[in-house]
Amino acid sequence: MEWGNAKKFVIVLLVLLNIVLAGLNYRQNQENTMTAAQERAIFEVLSQNGITMYTDLLTDHTPMSRLAVEIPSYSKETLERLFFGSEKTTVTAKGEQTIYRGKEALLTLQGGYGYWTNETIGDGKGSLSKTEAQRMAEKFIDGTEHFFGTYDEPVVTEEEKGFRVDFYGVYKRENVFSNYFSFLVTQDGIKEIEFNYCPVKGYSGEKQDISYSDEALLTFMREWKKGEKEGEATIHRIELGYDQMENSTAATGMATISLEPCYRIYLMDEAEPYLINAYTCQIVKKN
Repeated sequence: MEWGNAKKFVIVLLVLLNIVLAGLNYRQNQENTMTAAQERAIFEVLSQNGITMYTDLLTDHTPMSRLAVEIPSYSKETLERLFFGSEKTTVTAKGEQTIYRGKEALLTLQGGYGYWTNETIGDGKGSLSKTEAQRMAEKFIDGTEHFFGTYDEPVVTEEEKGFRVDFYGVYKRENVFSNYFSFLVTQDGIKEIEFNYCPVKGYSGEKQDISYSDEALLTFMREWKKGEKEGEATIHRIELGYDQMENSTAATGMATISLEPCYRIYLMDEAEPYLINAYTCQIVKKN
């Protein structure tokens, strides 16, 4: 009987503990979520300063750790398979750059950054559609056999020379902006590929609170007004993910880079987004 009572006591204790934990978890989630009043306030402040939002606010602000990545190492055979259809290339070094040259294409590598171009592909969209351009880029990404990790759905934009198809890296459902592939696709095929890729090692350090998206938008607004730009601004996208901040590279045996959470705010008429450190809520100046 004593053993039976003890088991009942333990079960009741566990149930109470689960209730307490659930309450704490709910409270934490509430603390990390923007209120409706905060959302209305930021829309009103932006509007008063000539800034229109054509996208939803990010309302979940769960604490985030840093992300550790490392400088990649490639074999010549792997690069020839992925970028040259297994064609043999000649390799030359120029400063910190390594250049691979095939009969028609050229690949330049420096650290995690790479630039590939096919010299026989001409400019112009012709009858090429956005969908067809996206399929060509996706076929290339699929052909890398996940060697460069996984990527989110692409963003396709129209340019004078062709269509720009941009992919950004994903790690455990979180954006990794510093890992990306950018394709220039014309009516003749893929003309250029610009990419940056550093393999993700995993999360680093303790989780820290991040700024809310309304705070990031206020930081953007102050930066935008500094430029004394005429007319109005239209924000069409805001994203949260990881990127390399200033002076965040550290040598630890092998070259390791620490990525930090950041917001990217995209304007309708500007190609490059505004980058805001989600820890400090400060604008990041990228070289």
